[in-house]
Amino acid sequence: MGVKYVLTEPAPPGWWAKNKVIVCSVACLLIGFYIGGGNDGQAEPANTPTPSITPTCPSKG
Repeated sequence: MGVKYVLTEPAPPGWWAKNKVIVCSVACLLIGFYIGGGNDGQAEPANTPTPSITPTCPSKG
């Protein structure tokens, strides 16, 4: 009996419905590279001079 119970055809999926898995995957991949890439959590050492150890003579008094 070829009777349809749906009065109208549903609208085709939009751009977001078609591509949300790809967009979320790429976003997670970029976040992972940002978190894990090249940043070991240590700041670069500053160029401050360090005092050198110099021997001193006791004064004879």
